Amino acid sequence: MSLSLEETIRTLKRDGIVTVEGVFSEREMTEFRGLLDKTIIEALQVDRYKGRPTDKLLGRAKDTVWLLWELYAVCEGGLRFTRHPAIVRVLETALGEPAIQSSIGTMFDKVSGGDAEIGWHQDNFFIMLPSQGCEVDWGKTWHQFNHIHVRPTELKWTEDYFKKTIIVRINVDAQTIENGCMRIIPGSYHEGPLELKGGQEEYVKTRESEAVDCVAGMGSVTFYFPTTLHSSGRSIAPEGTHRRAAAHRVRGASLRIPDWDWPTDWEGALYPIMPETGFDRNPFA
Repeated sequence: MSLSLEETIRTLKRDGIVTVEGVFSEREMTEFRGLLDKTIIEALQVDRYKGRPTDKLLGRAKDTVWLLWELYAVCEGGLRFTRHPAIVRVLETALGEPAIQSSIGTMFDKVSGGDAEIGWHQDNFFIMLPSQGCEVDWGKTWHQFNHIHVRPTELKWTEDYFKKTIIVRINVDAQTIENGCMRIIPGSYHEGPLELKGGQEEYVKTRESEAVDCVAGMGSVTFYFPTTLHSSGRSIAPEGTHRRAAAHRVRGASLRIPDWDWPTDWEGALYPIMPETGFDRNPFA
């Protein structure tokens, strides 16, 4: 279903998630898929790939690679796809200001026959660095590639910072019920991070009947707030079926969190995202 920009923003703010179909063409997704495959093949041949240990860079499930961390740092040519004018327009309109990339990106590939099944959760973390003089309980933080994933319990929570943060998910392959697409509970992001007040299990129990499957076509883009409760099942699609999605975070340019700074060691971390040209189509043109 085709949505106008106004309908897209209204749906995102009501449900916490929205998918815009037809952002990328089949040709463009074939190109992106080729870049992802090339990156994985090259990384598998060495112990370190572009300065990163391969065993940390790639997640393995049985005989397949289902996770590629640091996506836009190692997949040459991939970052351009995040600069599609339609993506930038949705982000700037939803946030009410310019958007800045706040994660380096991750590729998920739910391969048929694998065991990738994820329970209900919120993506309750920010990738940040402590400000000068800020004391950190390092035992409570998750470190990866010299970045700290900071949870709400380690923050001075004066407002819902997650409402100024949006996850962008480029659906490189079609996302179907058969291949284990994401499921969400609409409107759940309005609750904020449930770990601050508890009750996630009870919330899911009372609201799971409202859950919807986020079916999406190849080349579509899904936008969602991090505290949207989501899960996904295993892929029962035919052997060899892939369900690739490339996800990264953005934040409103004015967002600041007390005692913490935003990392600046990836392309796009310092300045607002600017749209690029040369794409086959634009649903909001």
